[in-house]
Amino acid sequence: MPKNSSRKSILSTLAKVQDFLGVTRNEVIVVTVILVGLLAGLGLKRFTTDVSKNAAPSEIAHIMDSLASVENSTFTGTTPDGEPVTELAQSDTLRKKISGFPTPPKKEKLRSGKIRLNTATAQDLMRLPGVGAVTAEKIIALRQERKFSRIEDVMRVKGIGKKKFEAMKPFLDL
Repeated sequence: MPKNSSRKSILSTLAKVQDFLGVTRNEVIVVTVILVGLLAGLGLKRFTTDVSKNAAPSEIAHIMDSLASVENSTFTGTTPDGEPVTELAQSDTLRKKISGFPTPPKKEKLRSGKIRLNTATAQDLMRLPGVGAVTAEKIIALRQERKFSRIEDVMRVKGIGKKKFEAMKPFLDL
């Protein structure tokens, strides 16, 4: 059968279905695609085998024993809040679990001495209470525009208000 006549046959069938159902051509095509997909899925389900039905009972028992041993070996002897359960902690043979997130390094606190606002490096400024890398860069950028004439001028930096200034005031110098 030539391609042209089979195409005409399909189009005439499509037109008949459209007239019968009172729908558009695109709606008929979408429904047809859905039905073909549904039939393909049912066919695959019918003709494929389920592995669990074919597994021997000894294989299933072996898998369950393996899972149970893994569960036993990963118990930490603690409550969900992390508090030790003494009866269970004695039988716990694992090391303490390592957190997936590294802890940030402790910030070196400034105990004494003064930091000169007009000459301090970013590292020195970050030793001030409440000052991180971003704020230190803002201080440096502001002093490059105009030197600080008094320590209160540091409050011109966005993010440094009265409260933060009061915390860092004992450590500031020009």
